[in-house]
Amino acid sequence: MSNVSPYTRVIEECLRSLSVEKAEGCSCDTKQVMQLLINMLQGRMLEHIKERVSNYYKIKKDALSEEFSVCLIEVFSEIFSLFRNKFEEMPWLVNDIAKRIVEAETRNGSKTEREINQLYLSIFCKYFEYKNIEKIISTLQSDPRIQRAIISADPSTTFSNSVKLPELSRSSVH
Repeated sequence: MSNVSPYTRVIEECLRSLSVEKAEGCSCDTKQVMQLLINMLQGRMLEHIKERVSNYYKIKKDALSEEFSVCLIEVFSEIFSLFRNKFEEMPWLVNDIAKRIVEAETRNGSKTEREINQLYLSIFCKYFEYKNIEKIISTLQSDPRIQRAIISADPSTTFSNSVKLPELSRSSVH
């Protein structure tokens, strides 16, 4: 489990904690654990997007700046607002998504990048109601702060103002 995201580890621990509390009939910290679980799910999804951008632009894993992460949070704030509203309407959804992520990312031997990418694509489309992943991608590509963060992450790459970054597409994110 050494390559498993710290977010996924916390998600797994939250699920374990919730199942223990349920078995013991204790609801003392359930609300707090659920809030942590929601935050970790959002953090893991953002981390996944950051990994995908790094891989696509061939940028070292940790080279994207904190500014990039902050930009992602701002770009996805509307999506995560919808996500939180869904959780209020359907609290079981939190556990369902968390279990799918933990299962996909901790499965021994059969974990592939493609399967994990498909999982996150599925989550964005099904639960965030983003049927068109290109909308997310174009939002990322059109934000000048995100473009600056990508460019500054790889100083050997120089782009003039008239040259656009290579475009991501649904086929490039499989």
